Amino acid sequence: MADQFVNPFPGMNPYLETAGLWPEVHNKLIDAMHYFLRQALPFRYWVVMEERIAIGQNLPEEPPERYARPDITIAGGGGADREGPAATADGQAVAVVVPETYPVHEWYLEITERNRDTPVAILEILSPTNKRPGYSRQQYIAKRERILGSATHLIEIDLVRAGRPMPIGGYDGDAPYSILISRWPSRPNADLYPFGLSDGIPDVKTPLLRGDEEPTIPLGEIVDDVYLRSYYGRYVNYNDDLEEPLSGSDRQWLDRMLRAKGLRR
Repeated sequence: MADQFVNPFPGMNPYLETAGLWPEVHNKLIDAMHYFLRQALPFRYWVVMEERIAIGQNLPEEPPERYARPDITIAGGGGADREGPAATADGQAVAVVVPETYPVHEWYLEITERNRDTPVAILEILSPTNKRPGYSRQQYIAKRERILGSATHLIEIDLVRAGRPMPIGGYDGDAPYSILISRWPSRPNADLYPFGLSDGIPDVKTPLLRGDEEPTIPLGEIVDDVYLRSYYGRYVNYNDDLEEPLSGSDRQWLDRMLRAKGLRR
């Protein structure tokens, strides 16, 4: 039987995108890249983890917000105790639903010159809340547009299959994953690295100020190391179907690969 603690996928493991694991995986990947860049960046730079608190919103007609939970739930108080729907003028009740909102904590990396506040580069790993319709996506896209309109490089890593990709022109493929590197002097042109389920994860070049060597983040190695050190092999049941269904060819490839490695009956 294959070593259950080693990532069996050649690249991104789609089972890490599930509701119970993704928020932790996201933060651990950010932390691992933060640690790598602290060592790899020239001395003139500083990299810090920053937190964005988005407002998640959920209505029944939208997909369930499976990837975010409220930090604090407060029960009772005021008019919330009233039972039953409000009445219309003729006394007939109308059942309605109001948006449910809660904070969504999203971490990202910011590279600056030492003793300067202006960002040189922003590194983001997308979350499902960024890719589903709603306020959180609107909020992220607004931030993205501010970065793309500034003298700041953007590195945007998409490792989740669910939802809609970020707005981009010039690519009409259907690869589920991608890495976008947008160097501000080259805009609107940028480099996109799309990849699939059976592909390895590309390394990530980190653009800096002109003339400085760009550190290369070994993202595939980082994903594998996070999987190994976090014992995710104990928490994933490869006999289960994925929450986000696969296409026919990818589904067949996944089934053959897992069976060949003794991870699926």
